Amino acid sequence: MNPVPPEVQAVMSRLEEQDRADRIDGTPRARRLRAVRPEVGGLLLTLALAARARTIVEIGTSGGYSTLWLALAARANGGRVTTFEIDPAKAEIAGRAIVEAGLAGCVDARLEDAHAGLRGFRASADLVFLDAEKEDYEGFLAGIVEALRPGGLMVADNLTSHAADLEGFRRAVLEHPRLAGLVVPIGRGELLAVKNAE
Repeated sequence: MNPVPPEVQAVMSRLEEQDRADRIDGTPRARRLRAVRPEVGGLLLTLALAARARTIVEIGTSGGYSTLWLALAARANGGRVTTFEIDPAKAEIAGRAIVEAGLAGCVDARLEDAHAGLRGFRASADLVFLDAEKEDYEGFLAGIVEALRPGGLMVADNLTSHAADLEGFRRAVLEHPRLAGLVVPIGRGELLAVKNAE
């Protein structure tokens, strides 16, 4: 059974096509959607469903592609995705995609810096997905750990595609006393880490 309804798949396919075009047509990097690969979307959906995640936080909405995968899980679990984006143009694309996919009822899309937004989830987030500018990853780590509930899951994208850039972040997560994790070689490399109990 395909867990992605046709109306959501249609929007996902359009975003996938835009992402492919962005990568080859000279679109400046800052304006590209830079979406996760479909298999990573499937991983996010599977993890969120398995964890019965109801409070999901996404750092870096971009065009909303990964948001749609997370929102499917949130809807199934009776929860909500709160997603943060600071680029107004990308937030507008994502907002349209979320509405067209029929998932607006389970997504709180915020045009806001996630550093501030994370403070509202102290020890209550079931899952946090990080896919932002790579130079910002380490700066987000403390806020993510505080936002996660014990047993909550962090997923971070691009750990193999940007291995050198994210080496400090990878080391900080894998050596963190409150986290247990590993890098999974799917898509561009996903770091999964669970927050230990106090």
